[in-house]
Amino acid sequence: MNVADLFSTLIPVFFVLLLGFLAGKRHDFAPEQASGLSKLALGFALPASLFDGMSNLPKPLLIAQWELACLLLVVHLGLLGVAYLTLRYALHLDAIASALYALVLSTSATPVFGISVLSPLLGPTSIGTVGLVALAINFSVPVAVILLEAFQTPDAGRVDRSQYVQELPSATPNPIWKGVREGLKSPLLWAPVLGVLVVLTGLHVPSLARNSLNFIGSATSGVAVFTVGLTLSAHAIALSRTVLLGTLGRLTLQTGLLLLGLHLLHISGPFAREALVCCSFPSATVSVLLASKYRRAEAEIASILAFSTLLLIISVPVTLHLVR
Repeated sequence: MNVADLFSTLIPVFFVLLLGFLAGKRHDFAPEQASGLSKLALGFALPASLFDGMSNLPKPLLIAQWELACLLLVVHLGLLGVAYLTLRYALHLDAIASALYALVLSTSATPVFGISVLSPLLGPTSIGTVGLVALAINFSVPVAVILLEAFQTPDAGRVDRSQYVQELPSATPNPIWKGVREGLKSPLLWAPVLGVLVVLTGLHVPSLARNSLNFIGSATSGVAVFTVGLTLSAHAIALSRTVLLGTLGRLTLQTGLLLLGLHLLHISGPFAREALVCCSFPSATVSVLLASKYRRAEAEIASILAFSTLLLIISVPVTLHLVR
């Protein structure tokens, strides 16, 4: 892979991101329209792509990834837990801020950038890798929601939802049940799971159904990246020590932990390589939405998303160099 291939892949991503940012600054989209775009990309188009990609994998190849799938879960959930405890009890941040920053460090924007960046660079197996990483992310986000709901102040969630790109559910008396329920409701969780079941059971997906999934799935990359631009346009961006450390931590900590795990377990192959690249992606957009909902570290987390996104141009080639 040469530099020209890398730039030809990333430049369209940044172009669409800039379009979304400018559209947001010009107020071309009302908040409910932006929310609709987000739901289209992450609630319909991406799940269709993940299901189709996972169900297309050869059964022996998929079964061979069980160790990687378990490692991804351990890395995502383990980093979330360790980061939360460190921020809460070693650095003495409040519980809400600790949970939000831990989520930033432990989850990436793989569902947004994964297919658009990895498919042109690394080939068709990348859709399967995005599915595995999306599974790990969608087990981690409910845990963060449980922490946020458990420690929020009585009025922390009483804000006007219309200002956000994606509507988030309101608080319930039972934070554990709320987190589990929201995780199970996510199409990004059950779409790849259904794809895995199709492969393991040997079910045949008719070509007409696959063509239909591909048709809606083709909207994933452009709409998702455009929506990130809209999200960034709604927040003030500033560089501070917290933002710098958070950005560097997002791009390096999870990648380093996964690289160590792959080395210790002797896991290699295209899926492992692509998973490492996924872990070097920017922070997940859900962290910005949750920061706005719970009124903690909004500017800092939005800034981390912005700078980690800009650093895609560095993080992706560096990670690819490490795993070449």
